[in-house]
Amino acid sequence: MKKTLFSLAALASLAFAAPTAYNYEVTPTIGGVLPEGNLDLKSQLTYGLRFGINLDNTIINQVELGYDRSDNVDYKAGRTDSTDFNRYYANLVKEYKITPEAALYALVGLGYEDVTNAQLENRDSMFAQYGGGVKYWVTDNFALKAEVRHAIKFQGGDNNMFYSLGFTIPFGAKSAPVAAAKPEPKPAPVVVKAPVDSDNDGVYDDKDKCPNTPKGTVVDADGCPKIIRLHVQFDFDKSTVKPAFMPEIQKVADFMKQNPGYSVVLEGHTDSKGSDAYNMKLSDQRAKAVAKALESLGVSAAKVTTEAFGESKPVATNDTDAGRAENRRVDAVFKK
Repeated sequence: MKKTLFSLAALASLAFAAPTAYNYEVTPTIGGVLPEGNLDLKSQLTYGLRFGINLDNTIINQVELGYDRSDNVDYKAGRTDSTDFNRYYANLVKEYKITPEAALYALVGLGYEDVTNAQLENRDSMFAQYGGGVKYWVTDNFALKAEVRHAIKFQGGDNNMFYSLGFTIPFGAKSAPVAAAKPEPKPAPVVVKAPVDSDNDGVYDDKDKCPNTPKGTVVDADGCPKIIRLHVQFDFDKSTVKPAFMPEIQKVADFMKQNPGYSVVLEGHTDSKGSDAYNMKLSDQRAKAVAKALESLGVSAAKVTTEAFGESKPVATNDTDAGRAENRRVDAVFKK
């Protein structure tokens, strides 16, 4: 028996370098058989080999051909003799993926049991079987299988329960479809175009991440409006700027002093709590409060305007506290 198992394993190792996409697989197995009581047989060890043919574009994933053998199985009932069993079968297998590495599978099939020493109810017979198992790919080229099968013999309707462990190795790589060769297109003449700045913001279109910027808007190196976002927190239903947030507003005042030719639009925004009309009024009050704070820092009132947007332009989700905090803001947008 040991020599037989070694031969099966050696046969399987020939396919060890197979790729993931494959046509066939081979599975050496070892397990046991629990025979029905009236057969007067002891539980037995079984070993065998499966050969699977993988199918594409069908309900069934695989057709499996198998052979199991049990040696020197003792009879009960005081007998001293024993028998060997050779079982040949074919199964249809359906897999159900549960993870990229693991799958459950179900099987149904027909087979033939050869009894070398027929005694009592044990006769050569066809049998039908069904069962299932689990298959786990340890690597792309090696999988483990655990399986249980219930077989019912046509001769007398006797039952055997099989359980087995095995390792599966694929082989027979599937060929990738070969595309028809196409004539190589002739290279089109290279036309060098002069760089274009469609929105006249000083950033060429090939580098402009914000095309169609309104005329006069100050932009950054990517062509997007220069914005300083102020997350000034106000008390509930209030628009008074707290001293703790003056350093944020100081950033806008410093930028304006460094660029005396610029003006600034303070855009007020709120989160989604409250009615649209209420949020529009509140965003206007808070934008104007920041405008007054800027004037107190030396920025000319003539260079500061305000706009209210309420909850209409969120920059984050309004479904979380953190998102709503991001949306309660005043944006400083600079103009030339």
